[in-house]
Amino acid sequence: MGPLADFLVLAVVLYLVLRVLFRNRCVGTLVGRAYVTDGDGIRVSGQEVRIAGIDAPEFDQVAKHQDGYWFAHGKRVKSALIREVGGRRVHVAIEEYNRFGRAVGIVTCNGKDVGEWLVREGHAIAAYGHRYNHVEREAQKARRGMWGHAVNIDPRQWRHRKQSRN
Repeated sequence: MGPLADFLVLAVVLYLVLRVLFRNRCVGTLVGRAYVTDGDGIRVSGQEVRIAGIDAPEFDQVAKHQDGYWFAHGKRVKSALIREVGGRRVHVAIEEYNRFGRAVGIVTCNGKDVGEWLVREGHAIAAYGHRYNHVEREAQKARRGMWGHAVNIDPRQWRHRKQSRN
């Protein structure tokens, strides 16, 4: 191998090492109006964005209210997110791009961390890391949102069950 090939190999190795070391660092930003696509996703400037560190109920997911009736939990969460950020200017600190090409990042609106708000209100669970675990414990203790339902299903289990039936 020549010096150029050695340099390229070294550059690739360095890139991979840095990517692992700084995985949760910002790799880019998006700023624009938020268009809510589901309980944990928005579109900003034409780019699909998944809110980092959380998992929200799927759009077709249901839960059972304390009063005994079943309701469209995923729709309720999407509606709450629309009320909070829909059409408003948001800032996305992109941490990575997932296998579907969506940006995954911290979304803020008027200085408020939207992922943290979703978990604090009991609209989403802390997932894919430990970023919001303390906030989830607070929501559970206060029985906010999903933590006050008679029956609530973890979104990951809901997707797994749905895939198993198909």
